[in-house]
Amino acid sequence: MILSRVWYVLLGVAVAVSLYVVYVAVGQYNRQTTLALKEGLASDSQTVEWALKIDARRRLDALLVASVDPALQQALALGNAAREGKLPEKPRADAKKALATIAEAIPADLRSDAMFAVNRAGEVLAEIGFESVASNDEFELGGYPAVNDALHGWLRDDVWVLGSKMYFVVARPVEYDVTQRPPGAIVGLKEVSPKLADDLAKRTRTSLEFYAGGKRVAAGVGVAGFDTEKLDVVASDLNKVDDKIYGEGGRSDARMLADDLGAMYARLPGDAWGVGGGFAVARGRAILAGPTGFLSGADDIDKANVPWLVLVGVVLLATLFGVAFTLFEHSAPLRELLAQAEALKRGSMDALEVARFRGSYRLAAQGINDGIERSIEKAGGVTRKPADLDSILGPAPAQPAMSAFSFPGEAAPAPALAAPPVVAGPPAPSVPRPSTPKPIVAPPPAALPPPVAAPPAPRPVVAAPAPRPVAFAPPPPSEDDDATMVGAVPADVMAQATGDARAALEEASEWALVYEEFVRTKRLCGEVTDGLTYDKFSLKLAQNRDELTKRYACRRVRFSVYIKEGHASLKATPVRE
Repeated sequence: MILSRVWYVLLGVAVAVSLYVVYVAVGQYNRQTTLALKEGLASDSQTVEWALKIDARRRLDALLVASVDPALQQALALGNAAREGKLPEKPRADAKKALATIAEAIPADLRSDAMFAVNRAGEVLAEIGFESVASNDEFELGGYPAVNDALHGWLRDDVWVLGSKMYFVVARPVEYDVTQRPPGAIVGLKEVSPKLADDLAKRTRTSLEFYAGGKRVAAGVGVAGFDTEKLDVVASDLNKVDDKIYGEGGRSDARMLADDLGAMYARLPGDAWGVGGGFAVARGRAILAGPTGFLSGADDIDKANVPWLVLVGVVLLATLFGVAFTLFEHSAPLRELLAQAEALKRGSMDALEVARFRGSYRLAAQGINDGIERSIEKAGGVTRKPADLDSILGPAPAQPAMSAFSFPGEAAPAPALAAPPVVAGPPAPSVPRPSTPKPIVAPPPAALPPPVAAPPAPRPVVAAPAPRPVAFAPPPPSEDDDATMVGAVPADVMAQATGDARAALEEASEWALVYEEFVRTKRLCGEVTDGLTYDKFSLKLAQNRDELTKRYACRRVRFSVYIKEGHASLKATPVRE
């Protein structure tokens, strides 16, 4: 099941990597949105400031009709005449009437909420829209820098805080005689109301709040989706804005009032500066609390941009790989096990074929076979165990009397073999091979012995089949054990041997080949070869050879390997020569 387990590990790693990437993306997204929020607040603050300056300039231009109005000029000239006590009634009435006419001539979006006609002394000659000072003869505006500059011919704008209200102020001189000082000035006041704040917020596409004396004066929202209640948090933070940058530069740093809310404060110039007047812009941001935050904040367009075909293809491919690994490592071996179990149930098999299984299934099949054999033995039945040397050749002695084979180069004495009995029977075909007589060296002429009859010709020896050179070639690799391998008798040793010693060497070489073939066959059949060494193998062959040569009066015994009922077996054949 290694492939399936590796696949599970790979899937787990893929999920972990995906979560890691998502968490990293969440952190980067939140950090980038914070930076974007601070940059956006600085931009909003600058935009609102520019909008206020533009609005003041437009309202100053709108007062141009007042500065050249003849009725207002005449009234202001009469209001500057020498007098004792309060201002004359006629100039006051003419100035009030002129102001009403001028107000009607100014466009509605640039029209001031209140207008004042001020003489050279700063006294209010007339007013409209500011009824609270109508009966106050001592009310004057000459002490305000913007009005004083206007009385000297300058165009000025300012922000005033009168009582609990804040006003945007514009002041313009009224020209009567260019060779003389202006007879007076006209002053327009625009109250900072919620409507004005809302209109300004929509024009600048911001969320802003005006404040003075640590309290909110007016607020407006011009951004879709921004909650107005968040501006209450801005108002509660006003008393905490005392940083050095705000005090000296007139604009604070971006402040994070909450995880999803930031604000920046800017002070207003003029009279409002002294009482802490200013405005604040606020922005919200979308934060992601975790990987699921991407899903909760996605809309239909975001979901439509997802490559669904790619996702479905990845899922199907991963599923196919997982199913393939499961079929290969689980379903196929299990199907084979069930099939063999059914055959075992029908009686067409005596045991499971272990060689057809892999891994744990092979161990399970071997265990089932062993259990079947043990159950049969307990019941007194005859088992069909794999053929081995004990069942074929009989038990080996505890200590071998001698070794019939030694490796090349070992100084082992040749075994003493008795002369083989001659057995009558049809002669076996043989190939005569000339013997190799020892060379005769002639002695010196003086010491020549009498002539000796030549030795009889050697009896022909049946040529044994030439052994196949093995050269200690290892068998196919097996996971069971590393069995002892025996090499064939080298050709030079075979050439030097004669007579019975040569026959013994040929027999040993033949047995070595039979041993290797037997081990190889057992492994091909899936059998265990633990403990099967060549020494034990040759001892059993020697015992069986001796028994068969006595029983059948044969010269030698030839052994061969074959497969019987799925197991490696040995066949002994007596050979008469």
